Amino acid sequence: MKSKAFFSDPTRIVDHMCGSLAAQNPSLRYDDENKVLFRPIDQNEKKVSLISGGGSGHEPAHAGYVGKGMLDAAVCGKVFASPNFDQIISAFDRVATPRGILVIVKNYTGDKLNFGLASETYQAQTGIPTNIVTIADDVSVPYSRGKLVGRRGLAGAVIVHKIAGAAALRGLDLSQVSKIAQHVSDNMATIGCSLDYANLPGGHDQPSIPENAIELGMGIHNEPGAQRISPQPTIEQLVGNMLKLLLTESDPEHGFLKFQGIPQDQSELVLMVNNLGGLSVLELQAIANVVLEDLKNQYNIVPIRIYVNTYLTALDAPGFSITLANLTPKIFPDTNLLSLLDEPVKMASWATCHPLPNPAERSNSPQHGERARSPAVKQNIACDKILFTAVLQKILAQVTTDEPKLTEYDTLMGDGDCGTTLLAGAKAAFGIAEENDENLANLAKGLMKIASAVRSGMGGTSGALYGIFLNSFVSAVQRNFEDIKEVNIQLFAKSATQALETLKGYTNARENSRTLMDALIPFVNELSKAVFTDNANSSEALQKAVKAASDGAESTKWMVSSFGRSTYVGAGGGEDPTKGIPDPGACGIVSIITAIQSGLQSPK
Repeated sequence: MKSKAFFSDPTRIVDHMCGSLAAQNPSLRYDDENKVLFRPIDQNEKKVSLISGGGSGHEPAHAGYVGKGMLDAAVCGKVFASPNFDQIISAFDRVATPRGILVIVKNYTGDKLNFGLASETYQAQTGIPTNIVTIADDVSVPYSRGKLVGRRGLAGAVIVHKIAGAAALRGLDLSQVSKIAQHVSDNMATIGCSLDYANLPGGHDQPSIPENAIELGMGIHNEPGAQRISPQPTIEQLVGNMLKLLLTESDPEHGFLKFQGIPQDQSELVLMVNNLGGLSVLELQAIANVVLEDLKNQYNIVPIRIYVNTYLTALDAPGFSITLANLTPKIFPDTNLLSLLDEPVKMASWATCHPLPNPAERSNSPQHGERARSPAVKQNIACDKILFTAVLQKILAQVTTDEPKLTEYDTLMGDGDCGTTLLAGAKAAFGIAEENDENLANLAKGLMKIASAVRSGMGGTSGALYGIFLNSFVSAVQRNFEDIKEVNIQLFAKSATQALETLKGYTNARENSRTLMDALIPFVNELSKAVFTDNANSSEALQKAVKAASDGAESTKWMVSSFGRSTYVGAGGGEDPTKGIPDPGACGIVSIITAIQSGLQSPK
């Protein structure tokens, strides 16, 4: 299946789209190099900045919601592809304020990692606080199938944009805006369906959903749905199935929308019926009425607000999604969420609605485009530059030796780039020493330079994971040095523990998941135990921690993968070729920490 299109080049279409939005709204600017549409912040506003984004193809999300009262910047990746670190950092630079930045992302691995890496890096480099709220409102995938990766982010993200944007404009601080956004995200649910897949610009022929079938729970990137229904049900049957998944709170696999003991028909529910891109206005409005009738007839629910329009699409997918957000005041008494939702904004993409009775009643400012970044290494933590250089040299030597083995393992388990990617990161880090960089005489500055070099040198998922850990480690070192006052094993152990907790916030991988976490977690935990419980000296503590990491990596030989491309190895039947092979990511961690131990104990 392939339809004709006016744009055959998917890279040009994003620029033209953003250029059009900027031309229509004189308060917006477009950074075409980094594909960032932003509203220059008036520093007198003294507000928290809101940033969102992701792959293009979901318009009007997210660029269409940049404007006063919603987003301050949207980062546009390629079609259905996450934006990269440099693009996201550019958005931070453009709209940051001292009050902080709230990042709102949908729950997809690339978005979480790249926005997370940028957030941790920016906070470490500037001292400007950042928070992330991840939208995961899809209810179509059963809990048991998605418990590790979580629920996908869908059209509910736009409701969070609107409410959080209004809260920020009122002057609430970062923790308050984040709390509101998280609450709204936690109390909404979405399910979508489509008659067919979307057509990608410049794409080749693609498979089609059979003529007399429909995909229930289809993702917004052409991912398969949770269920293919054939023959195609009537719209009444389809909507009935969708609402059942949304509203059956007792369903252990799909009952994500909670009512906290308040009857559904007394709850203040917001309804959004969203066009996934390929429906006519006539059909969308007709579908919305079927939804409203079923809510009333089957559940005695009359929504407090009704939004029917094109809010978040999957290009031209001929489908729709239904979102219900529970804004009942008794569940969140701190703030009137409905008033935030009703706050007027001037942007064409946000189609407002008329206020409706609640359940009880039923029985242009100055603009600045300067970048906000300023150096913010808070602590001058003197360290031995020669020793620092020796450790980096040991890491490069060890990873160079181990790279062929790591590549061999990853060729069997994944895409074969684990060894070469890790080596690229080690070379990038040692490159700082080769430049005789004076920052290596300052522990915080040196670590920050290394974090930046590793992130740029490695790229991809592993680069984001290492980058998040290292940037968080830098921040922790600076905080903890204020109390510890010297560079010692206690400083490293405490900071590593805090960095690990930060990393856990961006991935569900833990021990026994056949990932680098199988080595990193035992290393950090054993280091902390050895230092703070066993009172071991630095040499003994490192020896115990490296042994724990090595044992952890060895234990992955017989594990079943839960994350990454190796998850699919052997899924087609037959003998799993990875049995008896340790996880290359975990082995990479062991290579690095073994080298660190060697460099600290025998620097020459």
